[in-house]
Amino acid sequence: MGATMLARVLRRLVAWSDSSDAGRRLRAGLLANPLAARAIDALDQRRINRLAKQGDPVERSKRRWRAAEPDRGLSWGEEHSGHGAARVAEAHGVFGPGRRVLEVGPGYGRILGACLESGYEFERYTGLDLSERNVAHLRANFADSRIEFVVGDVENAELAEPVDSVISFLTFKHLYPSFELALANLGAQLRPGGIVLFDLLEGSRAYFHYDASSFIRHYTRDQAGRIVERAGLALAGFDTVEHAPGRERLVVIARAPG
Repeated sequence: MGATMLARVLRRLVAWSDSSDAGRRLRAGLLANPLAARAIDALDQRRINRLAKQGDPVERSKRRWRAAEPDRGLSWGEEHSGHGAARVAEAHGVFGPGRRVLEVGPGYGRILGACLESGYEFERYTGLDLSERNVAHLRANFADSRIEFVVGDVENAELAEPVDSVISFLTFKHLYPSFELALANLGAQLRPGGIVLFDLLEGSRAYFHYDASSFIRHYTRDQAGRIVERAGLALAGFDTVEHAPGRERLVVIARAPG
C-alpha cells in the first residue's frame, strides 16, 4: 500500500475511532504499533493546526459542551452508570458529614445519582456545568435542598463559598489547551486541606474530534503532576477508575495546602 493510500485509510479510521466504542478500541490497537502511532499523531496535529487557524480554539473546545442536551448525543455510553467514579471519590475522602462537594461537569447526573444511591454523606453538593439545558434537567431531577446546580465555566467561575472537595470525571480531558487554568481557579476556592479528584486519559496525544469542536488530550503522569503543582496544589497520588468494562481511566488526586 502506498503512502498516499495509507494516509487516506488512517484518516478514515481515525474519524471512525472518534465516534464509536469499536472505533476507539481499534485506535488503541493501532497506537500500539509505533509506525501507526506516529502517523495518527501527525494527522491529529495537522488537524489541530488547521482548526486553530479557523477561529479561537478555546471557544471552539467549549462550544460542544455549551450546547449539550440531556439524553441526546450522549458522550457517556449507556453502560456508564457513575458508580465506579462515585466509589473512587468515596475511597479518597471526598464525602463525609459536613463536607461541601463541587462536581465539575455533572452532565446528566449519573455520578450524583450513584452517590445518592450509595448513601454517601455530604452537607452541600453543587454541580457546575456549561450547558443551560443540562442544568435545567438536573434541577428538575434532583429535588433535594442540599443540592444545587449552576451554569458556569470552571476556568473562571466564582463559588458562593469555599468547598471541601471537587470531583470531575470525563471533563478535564476536554479542556484546551490543558486543565491548568481550571485547576488553579478551583484550588483558590478550596478550604485548607481540600481535595480535587479528577480523571484523565493516560498517554501523550492531543486532537480535535472530526466534529471540529470536541477537544481531547491525553496526559502522562509526569505532565499531570507538573500541572497540579503549577496550579498551586500538591499531588497526593494517582488511582484508576473503571467507568465501564474496558473503560479504565487515570485518576489524579490533588490537595490544597493546610
